[in-house]
Amino acid sequence: MVLLRLARLLLTLSVWLGLYSMVHALDYYEITNPRFTPLQVAVAMQPATSVKGLFVQSVFQSNLEQTLFFTVEESDSEAAAASSPEAPAFRLHLRVSREKPWLAFFVLRESGREKPILEGQLEQRADRSLRDLGRLLADRITKATLGFSGLSFSKIAYTAQARGSRKNIMLTSYDGTQQRRFSYNLGSNNFASWDPTGKQLLYTTLTRSSAQIQLQHVDRYRAQILEFQELDRRTQPLAGSWSPDGHGLLLALMRQGTSDLYQYTFESGTLTPIVTWRSLETSPVWSPDGTRIAFVSDAARNHEPQIYLYDTRTKRSERVTYKGRYNSSPRWSPDGRMLAYEGRRKGVFQIFKYDLLRRRHQQLTFGRYNSQQPDWAPNGRQLVFSSHKTGVTKLYYISAHGGPVARVTTSPPAVVETQPAWTR
Repeated sequence: MVLLRLARLLLTLSVWLGLYSMVHALDYYEITNPRFTPLQVAVAMQPATSVKGLFVQSVFQSNLEQTLFFTVEESDSEAAAASSPEAPAFRLHLRVSREKPWLAFFVLRESGREKPILEGQLEQRADRSLRDLGRLLADRITKATLGFSGLSFSKIAYTAQARGSRKNIMLTSYDGTQQRRFSYNLGSNNFASWDPTGKQLLYTTLTRSSAQIQLQHVDRYRAQILEFQELDRRTQPLAGSWSPDGHGLLLALMRQGTSDLYQYTFESGTLTPIVTWRSLETSPVWSPDGTRIAFVSDAARNHEPQIYLYDTRTKRSERVTYKGRYNSSPRWSPDGRMLAYEGRRKGVFQIFKYDLLRRRHQQLTFGRYNSQQPDWAPNGRQLVFSSHKTGVTKLYYISAHGGPVARVTTSPPAVVETQPAWTR
């Protein structure tokens, strides 16, 4: 939605862990049910007063609960957790050694069973902080119990705007505890897109006179402005996204009242037209296998955008959304089987997903507040999106199957957060 508005605005303005694991997915937990109740993990730590142990436990708890599949509670002892009237799904025993290097030994059991699901040790080393240990433990437990990879080391880029200031690209850790500013130019920065390696970000910088596509490494403070020799001053790049192999980009270019889609190749530096209709085409994103492109167009009816698919092999396009007069911001699931998008229903934007094989749409968010701009987690089990739930737009997580949501960041209330992009 934001990108289409921008198009019209420009038109108007011309590890190795060392762990022993008996990994098996407990697939009988119905996590695909939107009414799924998070699984309780009871944690007993010895000694209970270890400062380092408590820190690791808090990081572990934060990252595990952000998955929306678990809730973590403290227990005085492993035996007490097992005998609780409401038995937890899992019991984690964490024993801390104060020897150097700092060690934590853990055992994870499913309630009612003595045979461990997972056991091993966490060791603090020069290349591994205490925070890393908590993250490793959360990811290891997610993998052992539910059978898919954790997300504790992933990052999310997003656009942040404090009151009276320009928009900047920010980076946040999965649990929202580590945030930093990423863009440092004097323009307004939007539409971040990760390269396939998760080491570079593409984003759009708007100034009073132009729009520029910037490329920046995550460990650097300076960005490279991409120059397109084939473009004249009347053509403005709106936004871009990466090809699956990292060798090129998809760009939405604005010129003479229309926005068209082009492919840019780094090696040759050339632009190839993809979709050049007389309408506005925006938000192009490549499928993970590179055979299809999802994009937004108001070709069917002016000012009423819908989502389309373009087949790079047959050169044909098909419309995939018909319900509602405004559907935008498509994003591919990591396996290429789903599209997440925003759609306006009864005047309110909600998050939907579309199953390409079954050709079925499912609404994931509900309520009287706008929820927009979804993006998939690297493991395909969650979505991050922006929502006006509290009166100020913030970032939230939701299961890819729907259900409860959780805040991502802990930024000040007045900071507006939009356009999240999850590392691949």
